[in-house]
This record gives sequence, structure tokens and C-alpha cells, in this order.
Amino acid sequence: MAKSSKLNRQWWFRLHSWAGIKFSLLLFFVSLTGTLAVFAYEIDWLLTPELRVEQPPGTLARPAGELLAAAHAANPRWTVSSLNLGLPRFIAAEAIARDEAGELQRIYLNPYTAEVIGVSRWFNVHRFLRQTHRHLMLPLKWGLTIVGLLSIPLLLSFISAFFIYKKWWRGFAKAPKSGDTPRRWWGDLHRWLGIWSLPFIALIAVTGLWYLIERWGGAAPSATSLLPEISSMPQPQDAASLTPAIDKALAQNPGFTLKRILVSEGKPLLLQGQDSALLVRNRANTIALDAHTHTIAGQVKGEQLSAHQRIAEAADPLHFGTFAGYLSKIIWFIWGLAMTILSGSGVWLCALRLGSRRKGPNPRAAWRLIGHSRWLQLALVLASLGLTLPFIFA
Repeated sequence: MAKSSKLNRQWWFRLHSWAGIKFSLLLFFVSLTGTLAVFAYEIDWLLTPELRVEQPPGTLARPAGELLAAAHAANPRWTVSSLNLGLPRFIAAEAIARDEAGELQRIYLNPYTAEVIGVSRWFNVHRFLRQTHRHLMLPLKWGLTIVGLLSIPLLLSFISAFFIYKKWWRGFAKAPKSGDTPRRWWGDLHRWLGIWSLPFIALIAVTGLWYLIERWGGAAPSATSLLPEISSMPQPQDAASLTPAIDKALAQNPGFTLKRILVSEGKPLLLQGQDSALLVRNRANTIALDAHTHTIAGQVKGEQLSAHQRIAEAADPLHFGTFAGYLSKIIWFIWGLAMTILSGSGVWLCALRLGSRRKGPNPRAAWRLIGHSRWLQLALVLASLGLTLPFIFA
């Protein structure tokens, strides 16, 4: 009986090692970019002076209509497509527009004065992190499929951990101790981080698998598909028309927090944000507003969505930890950092096991242990970085 139990544990250990090591390079890269993407806006804030604003004491943000009008007026020949208002108070509001050449541009606005304070290209650190993390800068269909398939070894690592770590619940207090041998210290770190990261690994694996299902035919209808088909004259672009129309729509929905405005040719304005429904993306709560007549042409709320749609709308808030402001973002960042270290520490443990006391760890043997897929994984990482260069030097 004891021998059978030992063989069973060894089988699970081999599965755990296979899942963690064979895909370690790609898992490390995707985990790292996803972790940094949690604070993508803040990283751009550090690198882009135009994004930095200060809220004067006792001052409230200007009405959304004034900000949208300022974006339109900044470059009259540009076509504004959206206005992002759901950012921390020290980050500028941001409009996305297409210039005369058809290139996407960002227009930064001071939310407290409605003044344009800068313009930059659409591609920034935020886009780099999101696109490398989501689909490795590859065509969406194939890149997202490759990243989504990583959810399978993640799930295998999660499940197998319970079988190879006896009485795993005791591991929460077993942090690595200074003075231990490198192999023991890294082994303790790997187990300790793994135990504390179990809920996060499961969540990331499940949401990653959901993205894969969405990509291959299991996507739910968009929340905005519940809106009636409405045609409209081009919406006004001046604050005198936009401000009272938007304010009236918000007054009719007192629980609604405006996060984003979408502008489309021949369509009403789409006001998107958060309402009473929990764990949904901003688009789950959408108001279609005709700014000419100051009337709501259609509306959808998160509570109206089907179970399938609610699952789809919850995926992003859960995957990126955006549902509770900085509290959840900090927790997700720490968890993501732990998962990134886990992806690398498993391989390093192998290097230590394959080494000797005299020569130390054997990275070459560990590199070979990853198998032939290591070259494909390395190529995908390098391709992802290489495909970024045209955007940087454009």
C-alpha cells in the first residue's frame, strides 16, 4: 500500500515537473508581462509627463461633455473614437483619435480644467504589455490560442501540487530560511510561493481557458448587442450640446459611474461604466445617448445579461484584478510576481538537482530538460519583442 502511494506521488511529481518545466520559458514571459500590465497605466504615467495631473484642493473633475468637446476641438481634422475617464485622479483623461493619415493617436486632457495637455502615438507601454501578454504581438487568432493553451499546464500544475505536497496546508508558514543550502532554500521558496499562490493560479488558469474557449466559438454575445439598432445624425462636438445631454443621461441613472464614452459615425454616443452589477466590464453597463435630442435611445445593464454573458464580462476584472481599485491590483501584482518566480524557480531547481556540490547548478542540463520546445518558446518570445520594434520606431 505504501509502495503504491509512493509510486502514485512520483507520477504526480513527474506530471507537475513536466507541466512546469516544458513550458517554463513562455510561462515566465507571459506571467511577467501580465504582472506588469496590472500597473500599465501607472508605468505610462511615470514615462509620460503629459499624463501627470494634480487635482487642486476642493476642485471636481469637469463635466464629461467638456472633455469630449475639448478632444474634438484639439485637432478638428481628427476623428475622435473614444474618451477614457476611468483613470486614477492623478492621471489625465485620454481620448483616442484617428489622424488624417489614419493613424491612431492619444489626446491627453486635464480632467480638472478640460484643457488638452499633450498628444502622443497610440502605441505605448500599456499597449505593449497588453498585446504581448494577450497574444504575443502575433495575429490575434493564433497568438491568443498559444497563450490560452498555457492554461492547460497551469491547471495540471495546480492539481498535481495537492498530490505531491502532503499536508500542504502546513506550508503557509514554511517560508525559506537563510543559511539553508541553495537547493533546499529554492525548494522551500518554490513550495511556499506555490501554496500562497494556489487561488491565483487556479483563477488565471480558468480565465485563460475561458479566453481560449471564446476565441474558438464559445464567445458570448456582447452586452452592447442588446441595444437596439439605432441610426443617428453625426453627434454634436461642442460642449454646449454635449454637456447638458450627458449630464441629463447621468441624472436619470444616479447609480451609474461613467468610465468611457464611445463615438461612432452615424450612431448615438455610448456611455459605459459601472453600476450595481458586480464583476463586469464597463461595457456591460451602456447608455446609448442621442446628444441632439438629449434622449436615451437604448440602455443595457449588467443585471440584464445572461449567465453566459456575465461569465464573459467577469473574465477581465478577475484576470487583471481591476474590480476593487488599488487594493485588488496590489494583491494581483504580488500574486503575479509570485507566479513569475514560480515559472523560473522550477527550472532553477532542476539545474540545482542536475548539478554537483563541486560545480554547482547545471543550467545547460536544465535548458536541455525543457526539450525541443525550448527553441519554439524562445522564438515566440523574441518574435513578440521583435514585432514591437516597428511601433517603437514608427
